[in-house]
Amino acid sequence: MICWGERNCCGVFVDRSKYDRCDCLRDTCIRDFPPEERITVKESELDQVVDRLYFNNDEYLHEVDEMLAIKNISNDYKHKKASKQIIDRLAQRLIELNFDVEVEEIKPEELDKATHYVIFANYFSTPAKNVVLVYGHVDVPNVTDDDGWMKHPFKLTQKNETLYGNGLTTTKGPVLCWLQATQAWMEETDDLPVNLRFIINTYDDSNNQPLRRIIKEREIFFKGVDLLITNTNLWITPDTPMLTTSHSGYIYFELEINKKEEPERSSTTDEVDPTITRPKHEPLVELCLLMNTLSDPKSSLSEGLQRHVLPVTHHDWDILCRAEVGIMEYKDKYDLKRLPHEQSKPLFLKHRWCMSALVLHSVEHRLYSSLRDFHKPRRIRANFSVKLVPDQSVEYVIFLVRQHLDCAYCRLKCGHPAHLRVVDSLKPLNEARHAPFNLSAYRAYERVYNVQAAIPDTVHVCMPMMNELRKYCTKNAQVVGLPFSSIHTWIGKPDESMSLEEYQKNLELYATMLYEVAIVPPECKCTEIKDFCFDKGKTYEHDFIRMMEPRVADTSHVLYELDETEIENMPREDEPFPNMRQMLLGETKKKTQLD
Repeated sequence: MICWGERNCCGVFVDRSKYDRCDCLRDTCIRDFPPEERITVKESELDQVVDRLYFNNDEYLHEVDEMLAIKNISNDYKHKKASKQIIDRLAQRLIELNFDVEVEEIKPEELDKATHYVIFANYFSTPAKNVVLVYGHVDVPNVTDDDGWMKHPFKLTQKNETLYGNGLTTTKGPVLCWLQATQAWMEETDDLPVNLRFIINTYDDSNNQPLRRIIKEREIFFKGVDLLITNTNLWITPDTPMLTTSHSGYIYFELEINKKEEPERSSTTDEVDPTITRPKHEPLVELCLLMNTLSDPKSSLSEGLQRHVLPVTHHDWDILCRAEVGIMEYKDKYDLKRLPHEQSKPLFLKHRWCMSALVLHSVEHRLYSSLRDFHKPRRIRANFSVKLVPDQSVEYVIFLVRQHLDCAYCRLKCGHPAHLRVVDSLKPLNEARHAPFNLSAYRAYERVYNVQAAIPDTVHVCMPMMNELRKYCTKNAQVVGLPFSSIHTWIGKPDESMSLEEYQKNLELYATMLYEVAIVPPECKCTEIKDFCFDKGKTYEHDFIRMMEPRVADTSHVLYELDETEIENMPREDEPFPNMRQMLLGETKKKTQLD
């Protein structure tokens, strides 16, 4: 018999003596195949892709030059057209690579701010591949004459095998590397080894609430994602990249002090009730006193914040000792005279990368009705945040802060009403360093750079957007930060640069990373997403059933197209069913004519 499957498109001849259906029906999915049979990419294809990358090197550098020339300054109203220009260029680039692309516009909440844009791009090849989501942003800081740039910031300058440009190593460079590595795979194999998705933003901010709202509205975009990737600048030594698998969270607080209303005087005696106590200080003074207690390193709050922090392992302490991070370099970068825990480099990095911290942000007074109210504000507000690291909980830290401020309020004999609010919060992420995709990244660096990447247990980086995206992915999804440049480079650094060889190696790294992720056997997601294993992809003619090798060596699935006449002339159930050799050689048709 001929099995047409549930979509009437199978056309596989089935031996009725052994089977009554073919494998296209819904009783078959990825988990029915051994792990080694779920891998559909070959190492020889990767070699061809790498050759293609080096062959197209001049074309890629020209594209980088064109993108660097677009002055899309971060959140700058004067350059709003540039943001639209670069997002349109990137969207068109992804469409040419056969991605499904949508561009979302985020209107500014203030008049002097720029409109932002976000690209959601999706390439779904087949359910038999892992799903990777890459997050990046392409905004760059403004450059003035006082910033110390010796090279043109908005032009790719090449001198002595070194490339210079604003955003080359931090924003635009990594995004373009991903697109160029994707292009090489498409040109060589006409497909990608994984299901790939992109989110590209024109404004990266930890408290980008409009973007977070858009992400929440698009939860379906993140369904099925196995791996989240972003770039970092954590080559901690010339031969040691540090993969980041854990990300810190935060709690953003707002403390407000309102001036206590004056007691009313008696209408008969014109005197104030002596039982009512008046505050000794103005609201601004009380706010400063309370905020000072938060920054006291000897307070019970400082000790309590470190109570549930994972201890630094010997493995991580060795990483901190190897990291080539200078304390003086950090002071010069932020114009600081003194730092806590600056006795040694490992101790400084431990408190910077592994421990919780409280940060004071601002004191605001926006509403005042008179000059007197300006000098002695009746309503004052302060903002501060607490960095969360594994295994701290949001609820416990909120309890600690509230209890500390309540005790300090009583001890300082404050009199004005105080209000504490939680404006925003995000839980920390912690991944096992031996998780499958972390090892994929480890192998990719080993293959391309011939180095051993450091994968710490308790070192955390602050990338709130990755924590936000992770909430909507599959329950076993992983997050990894791939080092793209040296730890001595950062956004806004004058004469931002990297060698030509480093850029080419990063191209090869991203192409290799896709391959290493592809050779991790994909898992069935039908329990989380109904019938995920049977979704149509870009390569439907090579979909899940057709991409897999036959389960049994002596079983073959041959697609043989028949027209209507041949179907009508097929033998009835009481007639012997022809074998495959007879059908391919046309002996069945001859026999029918003779009959």
